Amino acid sequence: MLFTIALVCIIPPQWPHALEGYGHLVGGDVWRTEALRSFSDVGKLTLALVFIGLIVTWTGYLNKVSWTWFVMFILVSGLVFPLRILPFIMHPQWAVEAVYDLILEAAGKKPVTIPWGMAWGVFEPILIFLLMVIALFLPVKSFFYRRTGSAMGSHL
Repeated sequence: MLFTIALVCIIPPQWPHALEGYGHLVGGDVWRTEALRSFSDVGKLTLALVFIGLIVTWTGYLNKVSWTWFVMFILVSGLVFPLRILPFIMHPQWAVEAVYDLILEAAGKKPVTIPWGMAWGVFEPILIFLLMVIALFLPVKSFFYRRTGSAMGSHL
C-alpha cells in the first residue's frame, strides 16, 4: 500500500509535462522547443512506467510472486532515483540552501523569501523516495521467506 501511495505521488508533478504540447513553438527558439519536447517525453515515459508498475506490483503482490519485488526495486532505482534524487546529489547546494533559508525564516531571522511551493519541491522528492524505500523493504519477508507446513501450525 505504501508503494502504491508513493507511485501515485509521482503522477501530479509529471502530469503537466506529459500534457505539455510543443507544437506551438515551431517558430520559436530551437533549444527551448527541444527542452520542452524532452520534458514532455520524460513525463509520458514516467507516467507509463508508473501505471505499468502499479499493475505489475498489485498483480504480483496479490499472487505473492517473488519477481514483483524486483520490479519494485527497478522502479525505485531506475525511475525514482535518477529523476527525483540524482539532481540533488549532483547539485547538493539546492537542498542545503533551501533548508538553511527555511530554518532562518522559521526562526524569524530572515524575511520569508522562498514560497512554500519551492520548498516543497525540494522536500517532496526526498520524502517520496524514502517512502518508496521503506515500502520496498517492508514486504521482503512475505515475498522471499515462505511459511512451510500446515496453516494450523503450533505456536510453541
